[in-house]
Amino acid sequence: MNLFVYEHITSGALINEALPASLAHEGNTMLVALINDLVQLADINLIILRDHRLAPLPDIIHYHQCYTIHSEDVFQQYYDLALNQADAVLPIAPETGYVLSSIQQSILDSNTRLLASNPKASILCSDKYRCYQHLTTHNIATVATVLATEKAHRLYSASKAYIVKPRDGAGCIDTLVFKQTDALELWLEKQPESYDNLIIQPYIEGHHLSLSILCSDSDCMVLAINQQHIKHSKNQLIFCGCTVNGASESQLPFSAASKLAKQVYHAIEGLWGLIGIDLIVTENAILVVDINPRLTSSYVGLANSIKQNPAGLLFSMIEHNTLPSSTQLQHHPVGVHV
Repeated sequence: MNLFVYEHITSGALINEALPASLAHEGNTMLVALINDLVQLADINLIILRDHRLAPLPDIIHYHQCYTIHSEDVFQQYYDLALNQADAVLPIAPETGYVLSSIQQSILDSNTRLLASNPKASILCSDKYRCYQHLTTHNIATVATVLATEKAHRLYSASKAYIVKPRDGAGCIDTLVFKQTDALELWLEKQPESYDNLIIQPYIEGHHLSLSILCSDSDCMVLAINQQHIKHSKNQLIFCGCTVNGASESQLPFSAASKLAKQVYHAIEGLWGLIGIDLIVTENAILVVDINPRLTSSYVGLANSIKQNPAGLLFSMIEHNTLPSSTQLQHHPVGVHV
């Protein structure tokens, strides 16, 4: 199989702009981890696009096809060529601006097999407000969410802090915390251009966890329950990494995680492959924060944690049309830093 592994940030797609350092680092670590897993599988020839401003990929990639990108025209030329050469494409991209769903759609439009969620599922997951409404309709507990323009955040208790973030954001990027309503209102008044694209949520104390999930055409399974490391810097939330399978059974029992994963999977048609679900777990509730219809940074430590090749599990699922047995998996804590 010719497999086009497309990591958007590092591919050269942003060749005409400065690379966002944190996203480039995170994307690169995911790409390298995925390459290291894929090269262990038989009969897979990798196709990669690589921004020339980045360090070379591991030497193993020299046995495959890697196109170096120096200009926008060259990027488009090789992106189209890679789609034409590939039997399948595994994309990694942020949801921001619906980049991920657009890439997924372009793969389908090229009549190449997409090894990822359906773009319709990604569009829903990318819109945090619509996703909140959808999950609520399906009786899945999630964080209350309002549009900034609705002013409905005033219904929250003024003693609570607020989270403000882009409606189509990814992770903790541009996620702000305001402890007082007045401070929030003052900040919003200074955001006329992006006001329509902001959502507001109550700040909730709890354990920041995530699930690494493998989804087939008919079911899903939890590969890992991860502890997310999030810090406050001034009034901003910053994602610092995670400990794969670092959550304790007392924080979130595996049976509860599996039940929630299946609820989300059945509520959102088109989730497929390796995905992530971000959670806040309190004493009284398990709340869905985000659904990432793609690989997440936890993938970097996943193979060492479960003592299985996650890419191998994905291709075994494709070959046998069934999920692997969960009894194969181990659950060793493995730290991932971004």
